[in-house]
Amino acid sequence: MLSYTVLHAQLAISPPYVTVDGKSGVGNIYITNNSDQSQEVEISFAFGYPASDSAGNLVMNYTDSVAYKKYAMDPVVRAFPRTFILPANQQRTVRVQVKPSSGMKDGFYFTRAKILAKPQTADVAKPIAEGITTKINFNFEQVIPAFYKRGKVTTGLKIEKIDATQKDTSLVIIAHLDRLGEAPFIGSMIAKLSDSKGKVVATTQSSTTAYFKVLRRLDLNVAKVPSGSYKLELTFETKRGDMAAADLVRLSL
Repeated sequence: MLSYTVLHAQLAISPPYVTVDGKSGVGNIYITNNSDQSQEVEISFAFGYPASDSAGNLVMNYTDSVAYKKYAMDPVVRAFPRTFILPANQQRTVRVQVKPSSGMKDGFYFTRAKILAKPQTADVAKPIAEGITTKINFNFEQVIPAFYKRGKVTTGLKIEKIDATQKDTSLVIIAHLDRLGEAPFIGSMIAKLSDSKGKVVATTQSSTTAYFKVLRRLDLNVAKVPSGSYKLELTFETKRGDMAAADLVRLSL
């Protein structure tokens, strides 16, 4: 089983994403209450995807109406149950179901699943002055990606340009990418720096995505690399430590 994603050490979500099976139309989220209080849990969906700013930093885009019309699962996805009480130290399976519309085309659809939890007795009274108290409610929210693949789909990457700039002890690498195929690229970006003899002197990698045209940044530590001329190699793979291989669309373009 994949490792849990922890919400303030109280609510655990597994896996850290949900894939709806293309044949059955069903996927599962396992929610575990690790606290000593019952939790009120609510599941909702909001279309969005990881984009980037001009510096290559990851930002979420929840306002792309054009992409929504073509790729959103939201009109056809439901969670069962959508709201429930999860007792202390108990686990609940939430079924995520897609019911395709009659005119739904083959393709790769996605959204974000929001899991909101708050203690069933969440009011905490705190005195702020004599005879006066205030109540504080603690809510916890985790957002995970949700995917639905219908029919045969492909993914690929067009590497338009790579910028590399040294800043202090880091080589800042910014890859200008454009997604190819019907599905987002979801995988890893690996950087290797080699000397004139082919010896790797520095390397790093990071999980990355390209849903559409995007900039992706990777910082390579070169603090211990002597001055000189080096070769930078950047590799993209459809492999991730947090996703099962069967749930990834392999590079084919």
